Amino acid sequence: MLYRYKITPKSPLMTPLMSDTFFGHFCWAIRYKEGEAYLSDFLNLYGEGKVAPVIFSSAFLTGQIPRPSLPSPNRDQIRAFVHNHFGEDKKNKLEGLSKIKKWSKRRFVTLDQWSKLKDDYSVIKLYEYFAAEKDEPRKTEIKEVVAANTINRLTGTVPEEGGGGLFQRETVWYYKDICLDLYVEINAPEIASQVNWFLTKYLPQNGFGADKSVGMGHLSIEQDESFDEKDYSVENPNARISLSLAAFSGMEKYRASYNLTTKFGKLGGDYAFSSPTGGNPRPFKKPILMYEPGAVFLCSESFSNKPLLAEVHSDQKIRHCGIPITLPFRLNEESYATAAA
Repeated sequence: MLYRYKITPKSPLMTPLMSDTFFGHFCWAIRYKEGEAYLSDFLNLYGEGKVAPVIFSSAFLTGQIPRPSLPSPNRDQIRAFVHNHFGEDKKNKLEGLSKIKKWSKRRFVTLDQWSKLKDDYSVIKLYEYFAAEKDEPRKTEIKEVVAANTINRLTGTVPEEGGGGLFQRETVWYYKDICLDLYVEINAPEIASQVNWFLTKYLPQNGFGADKSVGMGHLSIEQDESFDEKDYSVENPNARISLSLAAFSGMEKYRASYNLTTKFGKLGGDYAFSSPTGGNPRPFKKPILMYEPGAVFLCSESFSNKPLLAEVHSDQKIRHCGIPITLPFRLNEESYATAAA
């Protein structure tokens, strides 16, 4: 079943609210609560052909989901759209083209737009809704990039070699009363209470991501009782949109339209300062190439039966979750053909 939770940030965030990070936090939470054996049994439930007990989406502004990552309309479609909505006058044409250029950079659609488009989706139809909007999307966050130094934990000082270990960090500040949506797919009913405890108790008490100990990543989370999974159903879907970072074995077999990102993962919990197998800490995972949320898979099947990614760390028991939550929808024939080309 699919659930939705409401997240209200109570402090700045140093770590983006991404699906794989939620999964990692959940694993450490049940490890601390139930023990190593419980976590091991839980992870063994993931595997090729096994239905994942729980998977997370990334978090999005309330009332929005990622816009499907699909090819732009062709010139004839854009020309006709500009003619119909802005007219033939040269000045109006330029205004129309400028608007489309701006719309092409928008990364999200509203749930109202999605409900109207999900049974016969095309980019041109989405532009119709963008054109009808009276207000520009409001700004919801401020991103601040600051410089920081690496600190030697033994001496408590900045290393003199290598320029002092200078690096940049991004902090996200959300405007007051901003709320975010997190989707959770639970396929093992016996784990539902653990997931609810993790989201509504553990994360608010312990924080999310980096610098939790100095007040970053403080969240208020509650289950959205008004959510109804049936609102997202589609008859005869021919595509699925991902709400998560996606990377799983065999993903290259599926035709898809997507944007890529490289995830430089880092181990959390105890492994952030101690090695899983003893010796010096090895917190960094190997770089992982992933589809960003909004990736469109040109098929109707869910991917909840895919395995966790292996060989992402020098310790072979470490794995990474790239299993995505996906929503079904139907691309119109022309859009499907373009995406499949």
